[in-house]
Amino acid sequence: MLNIIPDEVNFLDCTLRDGGYYTGWDFAPELVSDYVATINILPVRMVELGLAGKPESHGYFASVTSSKAEQVAAGLLVKACVMIDAKDALASELPIPLAMIRLTEGLVPGHITTVRVAAHYSSLAACRNICAELSHRGFRVFLNLMQIDAANAAEIEMCVKEVKQIDTIDVLYIADSFGSMKPTRVQELIGRFAGRIEPDIGFHGHDNRGYALVNSVAAAMAGATWIDCTMGGMGRGAGNTASEQLLPILTRLEPSKERALIEHVLRHFDPLRKRYGWGSSAAYQFAGSNFIHPSYVQKLREGRALSEAAIIRRLSDLRADERMSFANEKLSALMAQDIA
Repeated sequence: MLNIIPDEVNFLDCTLRDGGYYTGWDFAPELVSDYVATINILPVRMVELGLAGKPESHGYFASVTSSKAEQVAAGLLVKACVMIDAKDALASELPIPLAMIRLTEGLVPGHITTVRVAAHYSSLAACRNICAELSHRGFRVFLNLMQIDAANAAEIEMCVKEVKQIDTIDVLYIADSFGSMKPTRVQELIGRFAGRIEPDIGFHGHDNRGYALVNSVAAAMAGATWIDCTMGGMGRGAGNTASEQLLPILTRLEPSKERALIEHVLRHFDPLRKRYGWGSSAAYQFAGSNFIHPSYVQKLREGRALSEAAIIRRLSDLRADERMSFANEKLSALMAQDIA
């Protein structure tokens, strides 16, 4: 079955960005230097160094600039990218060109070749000028369609039409933001875009229901040529497709390199996993099955004060219009409930 996966699949490791949802986008220098050395021996095409445009108070890797990239990834042998949140530009009172200048201050093409734009699928058309500005400045543009599993057939078809109107997207990502997808849904969504749009197609998986790995393989089989992964599966909520699981399946990874990858994960990311507790669980599975934003579960699990059953009861109290968008005030209300 795996022999139908094309050889040109590219792997993007986004550990320092997605894993930052647990560490506040700060990582120990030793971890980062070992990470770069490990990436250099792996069949990884690109590394996402973090976010751009967030306040410095969010952490070092939440406001990546070109100078930071030169410092932390000077020895990186593969290409690098950063991610911006489309909402940060669309919600600005400034015109899009000026908002983008502020959002990407300190970024010039060089060590960072690509900017990924995270956008809710319903705001795709509004991202046209964002993509144009980034392309004009010399960056490749990858656009991640967030929460698209919640879209109906008509909305997906509208996304296909809108992508055709944006000629500055290099890769269009299907992002399983809720960790809600099954392999059949992954293949259905990729099939709706494949062969109908110019950009390559990528897939970004989350492991709420334990499907991140199988979904990533399904995406490659369906025609996605960019697949995301993270060390130890570290990422927001339940986490992502683990690099050490995905690469040996979809590449001819030499035993010595697989061992080096596993040792790197054991040395640096297993201790972080024990500290922060990402990974599929009953609460994450419930959230994934009900299109509930993963940050609710992540925050409710902090400190391990609540049982999985108690978390699920709190999640059940969220109204349908509250589930997809994380709100601190709603979280506070959930946490204030008596522990039963």
